[in-house]
Amino acid sequence: LMFDFLFIVKWYFFGRLKIGRKSRKKNAFAEFNRALSNLNKGSYVIDCGANVGEFTKLFLEKGFIVDAFDPDPIAINELKKKCKKNKNLNLFQSAVGLKDNTQKLFRYRKFDENDPYSTQGSSLLDYRSGTNKPFVEIKVIDFINHINKQNKEISLLKMDIEGSEIEILNKIIDLNMHDKIKYIFVETHERFSHKLGLETAKLKLRINNLNINNINLDWV
Repeated sequence: LMFDFLFIVKWYFFGRLKIGRKSRKKNAFAEFNRALSNLNKGSYVIDCGANVGEFTKLFLEKGFIVDAFDPDPIAINELKKKCKKNKNLNLFQSAVGLKDNTQKLFRYRKFDENDPYSTQGSSLLDYRSGTNKPFVEIKVIDFINHINKQNKEISLLKMDIEGSEIEILNKIIDLNMHDKIKYIFVETHERFSHKLGLETAKLKLRINNLNINNINLDWV
């Protein structure tokens, strides 16, 4: 119990204060590149938070079959330009969550509707909304249900969903679904709030205690 407590305290402060973050990100990206080089053409990957499609494009160039999710209409338009029409791309204009519904996507303070790259900070968390910035109604898809419907191995899951990642990952672990995914790379957002900081530290502890080796929470 003392170990668990100290572990949570350590990772709460490391996460909130970004202590060692740069080197962890660097190591995670090296691991990500190794994972990509280990995957064969035709591997099935999922890109959650595809945004303007930088990683979706990379996956497609490697010959992978890609399910790409992003709720933002501005980002999706840019992704379509970047990735052209590709038979290996299944594009979902929706956020991922734990149930099918409609939610508000809040624009971050740096949002500029003329710059698709400024959509990267958009979030389902209302406190991330920039002053006088708009929101847009978007569709959310039940991600667990989506995974369950796949009858093939998921080679890689990349998740960068601006603070909504922890509850989805906990549910994936609850259901032992991580066992059918080869690599999982996630950007966490504990710097956003005390609550997210605590939830992220607890998830790190859970992954550690269960000896789960295929979930990397230090991705870019």
